Amino acid sequence: MRTSIHVACAAFSLSLSAFATPQGASEDRATFDNPSAGGVTEVLAPAAGAPRALGSLLQGPLDASSGILASPSPGANWNRLLGCGYGWGYYWVSGGAGTTGAFAIHQYDTSGNYLQSFTQDMTLATASQWGIRDLAVDEANFKLWGGMEGRVFKEYTFNPNAGPNGTLTFTTTYLIPTGGTFGSSATIRALARNPNTGNFYTKNFNTALWEFSIAGGVPTFVAEHATSGKSSYGLAWDTVNGTLWSFDQNLPGGAATGTDGVEFNECDTAGVLTGRSFVGTVYGVTGTNIAGGADIFDDGSGVLKVLALHQNTIDELNVYEMDPTFTPPTAYCTSGTTTQGCVPALSANNPPSVSNAGPACVVTCSLMEEGRTGLMFFGLAEASPILPWGPTSTSFLCVKSPTNRTTAGASSTGPNAGDPCEGSLGIDFSAWMVANPAHLGTPHSAGQQLYCQQWYRDPATAKTTSLSNGLILTFVP
Repeated sequence: MRTSIHVACAAFSLSLSAFATPQGASEDRATFDNPSAGGVTEVLAPAAGAPRALGSLLQGPLDASSGILASPSPGANWNRLLGCGYGWGYYWVSGGAGTTGAFAIHQYDTSGNYLQSFTQDMTLATASQWGIRDLAVDEANFKLWGGMEGRVFKEYTFNPNAGPNGTLTFTTTYLIPTGGTFGSSATIRALARNPNTGNFYTKNFNTALWEFSIAGGVPTFVAEHATSGKSSYGLAWDTVNGTLWSFDQNLPGGAATGTDGVEFNECDTAGVLTGRSFVGTVYGVTGTNIAGGADIFDDGSGVLKVLALHQNTIDELNVYEMDPTFTPPTAYCTSGTTTQGCVPALSANNPPSVSNAGPACVVTCSLMEEGRTGLMFFGLAEASPILPWGPTSTSFLCVKSPTNRTTAGASSTGPNAGDPCEGSLGIDFSAWMVANPAHLGTPHSAGQQLYCQQWYRDPATAKTTSLSNGLILTFVP
């Protein structure tokens, strides 16, 4: 399944700022001056109910430049932005001030508001005019990494308990050994970390995909993989599919471009493209749109997201939809037909959450006869075999015993007097579980499944009751 439901983010006020020069002015991209301009307010996100798919823009563009404070000497500003990452509930962006430079890693909240900056360590990279490019994050171990020219690789440690938004402290400099075409002057540009192995992947524009390790504090070149043919500025690890996504300076179809063409491409760990891709948004001053760093993250919303730094005029952050991170509520089994010809349907708007941090799971039985008493019951497995509810019943018992009943209620009445099947009966299952903490299946865990069914009165049947279809609810964190 490649579509999912997520709440679009709130508006963010943008303003153009000076010195938002795209990466690559002295490397392989032209320098674009940032003209002075007035404030702009812009948010591109799907309207409520709009179709959603891979690559849908969920948030942005968020101006990542205007709020940054002036840097300490040397350098006039810290808002020359390159890479990005997500960690500990914050957006992180690497930036510098050009050839004379002070370099920083900037911290933002997830609405795009600038919070604070931390000075980059420039040991072994004092000649750099760009500093750290892309970022990679290990939330569990409070680590953030970034690469530079000359195989220089930097490690920082985040302390969430220091100050209102935590602090980021330089830890270690690694010099990654050469290997394959990864030579002594190679730049660690696009960057991603495989959390399953701890290894890193990097790519420098159109080069091969390189893999390296810092396990045990020992930097090691691991392997050289295929080149995708894409001009990559950012890399990100897809935790759902176990693949990499690159943020590339390419027009749709693969043609390289210096301006106004950015796309995202999936490849496997051998560097081979899978065929899944989407085009990034183009925003700001014409001729200034350049790809930057990228990261993929799961914020518990039920959809994986990619954060991308667009080196535009203005420099901006955008968040795009990737894949669902949960199994949506799934119907199974067959609903009975009532004596008035109604075929009730049991469904849910969201999966239940172990932490109850996500949106409420509301289970609804619709297309019921009006004014009928009913309730949802659930168990831990599907009935096997599935047997008729009674000798002459059209319903089937789809849930295996033992089961747990929820609160009873009466189905609603619809607006059309001649239609007996407009009844509906719902329950906020999340709230019910909180109010009944000793219910069947506790304590819950992510991935656990409950099998649900609706029981309701149907007086003219042999058992005077009937059952809906079954519904599988899979818990998310």
